[in-house]
Formats: sequence, C-alpha cells, structure tokens
Amino acid sequence: SSGINAEYGGEGQMRELFGSLAMDQVDTLLEYIATWNTNSKHTVPAQRALFALLSSRHFPALAREKKLKRHWEALMPYTERHFERWTKLQQQSTILNYTWNRMKLTQV
Repeated sequence: SSGINAEYGGEGQMRELFGSLAMDQVDTLLEYIATWNTNSKHTVPAQRALFALLSSRHFPALAREKKLKRHWEALMPYTERHFERWTKLQQQSTILNYTWNRMKLTQV
C-alpha cells in the first residue's frame, strides 16, 4: 500500500492506535475525518482512517455515543458522494479498457 498506510505503519497499526483512544479522542478524530472527507483531495486518507477506526472498535458501541452522532451525519453525504464518483470512474475505466482491448484485437 502507499501513502498514509506505508508512511505511518499501515492499517493494522492505525487500528491498534485507534482502538486505544479514549472516547473524547475518538470524538476529535471523527471531527478531523469528517473535515478531511469534505475535500476530494483528502478522501482516501479520510476513508482509510475511518475504516481503521471502525475496524478497531465494536461499531454499535460507537453508534450509541450521542456526542458522535453529529460526525456520522457529517460523514454520510460526502462519503456517499465520493462513493458515487469512484463508482463512475471505475465504470468509465472498465469501458475504456474494454474499448482499448477491442481496438488492439482488430489491429492484429
């Protein structure tokens, strides 16, 4: 992997670190993740950090924390928007790859 995972020790270490955070620290982390997630340039590290956080704890316990609710609400619209954008890019890439391969076959 590259980027934040390679530079800072990978998702396993992030999960371990995030699993040891107190709830007020989780609140701060989610605030940062929600902020990073609003900018498409920072979506990948934000989503990786979110995945590591959710993988490090029992999600229902996090979902029940009332003070975290505002972060979940802030994360959802941008996460959905980024997911739609990535899905469209993946579809376009697949179509482009298929077209390119078909063109190469006709030249043989």
